[in-house]
Amino acid sequence: TYRFPEINGFRKLGVSRSKASNFENEQVVQTLTFTQYYQPNTQGSFAVPLLELDVNKQLFEIEPFVIQVLPALEKKDELSDEIQIPSQVVLKTNKPFFLVRSDVSNPFVGQAFTLTMSLYVPANNVLEMSFDRNDIQIPALIQQIRPRNCWEENFGLQVERVLQVTFQGKKYTEYRFFQATYYALDAQVIQIPAVRFRVLQGNKSKEKSAMYFNSQNFTIQPRPLPKHVLSGKVPVGRYTLEETLDHDMANTGDRLLYRSKVVGDGNSILWDTKAVASDYFLSFNLLSTERSVFPFRNQMFGNKSDVVRIIPEQPGKFALANYFSWVFFNVDKERFDTLRSNLVIQVKGQPRDRKLDTSLEKGGVYEAIEQLDSLQVQWNRWVNWRQLVNFVLMIMFGFIVFLFWRASK
Repeated sequence: TYRFPEINGFRKLGVSRSKASNFENEQVVQTLTFTQYYQPNTQGSFAVPLLELDVNKQLFEIEPFVIQVLPALEKKDELSDEIQIPSQVVLKTNKPFFLVRSDVSNPFVGQAFTLTMSLYVPANNVLEMSFDRNDIQIPALIQQIRPRNCWEENFGLQVERVLQVTFQGKKYTEYRFFQATYYALDAQVIQIPAVRFRVLQGNKSKEKSAMYFNSQNFTIQPRPLPKHVLSGKVPVGRYTLEETLDHDMANTGDRLLYRSKVVGDGNSILWDTKAVASDYFLSFNLLSTERSVFPFRNQMFGNKSDVVRIIPEQPGKFALANYFSWVFFNVDKERFDTLRSNLVIQVKGQPRDRKLDTSLEKGGVYEAIEQLDSLQVQWNRWVNWRQLVNFVLMIMFGFIVFLFWRASK
C-alpha cells in the first residue's frame, strides 16, 4: 500500500508502475516502481516543503525542492490521436459518449490486447456536466468489464487521464478512467458487457440531475496458436533485440561483458531463464538477468535484460548467434520466430585448454593457487611434529608385536 503526498498548486494525475525481477548472486530480487504524476495549476516558481511518502504504513521523507513551471505550449492539431470506434457503435458525433473498447479484437492466445474505459466530450459541448462519485462507480464498472481467464497488467490510473483526441475529424476531450493490458490464457470467447456511466447535469444555481451514458457490449475472440512444443511457453507479440559487447577483439583469457535487451509487447514473464552453456571455445557466466513490465503511451511493454561475462578459451572467430537466441511467436508473421545475436568475437592468442584459473575467487582460499610451486615445501611446526610422533608410535607398536611373537615361541 502507498499514498503519495498532496502538493499545493499541483493536481494529482495517474500513477504508472513497473515491476522487475533481477537475478543477483543466485537470488531473485523483485522490484516494484510506482510513479505519481502531478500537473501544475499555474505557472511560476514553487517551493515545495518537506514531504512524507507513506509506503506500507511507513513514512519516508522527501527533501524540500524548488520547481519552476513555464507557460504551457499549445499543442498542434496534428498531435491529437484519432480514435477508432467499433463498427457496431452508432453515435451522434456532436454529443458526449461513453465507450469501452479494445485495441485488438482477434488476438492470438497470449497476445496483448488493451482495454480502455473513457468518456468523450466534444470540444463544442454546451452541456454542463460533473462527475458523480467516480471513486465508487468506476471500481464497480471495472469489475464488470474485467476479462476472466486472462493475465492482467494494469496502467494504475487513480484519477481520470485527460487527453485531446479526434473522431471523424472533430475534436474531443477524452476522460480515461481505466486502462489495462490483458493476455488471454486460452481460446475461449471473452465477453465484455455493456455498462452504464453516470454524471450530473446542471450548474450550481440549478438542481443537478443524473445523466446516463451506456457503452456497447462486444466480444474478443482469441485465436489458438499453431500446434507446437513451445505453445504457451514463449511470449507472443512483437519483439526487437538490442545488444552490446564491450569489445569484439580479444585475447584468450580476456573477460568480455555482453549485454542484451529484448523489448516487446508480449508477456515477458515467459522468457526462458536458463543460462548459456559453456563449451570448448567460450565460457559463459550469467551475472544478472532482469524482467520488467512498464507502460509506454497506450501500450504495455516487457523487457528482458541479461548481462553475461564471456571468457574466450580458444583463438578464432565466433558468432554469438550460435549461443544467444530468443524464441517467440511473431503475431505479424503468424508463426514462431527467433531473435539471434548479430555480434561476432575475434579471439587471438594461445589456447587455454581449460587451465586452472582462480583469478575470479576474489580473496578465496584457492586464489592464485595455480601459480604456486608445488615442490616448494614450507616448514609447518604442527604438521611435522605430528608426523614425527606418528612415526615413533608406529615403531613402538612394531616392537611390542615383535616381543609377543618371541614370547609365543
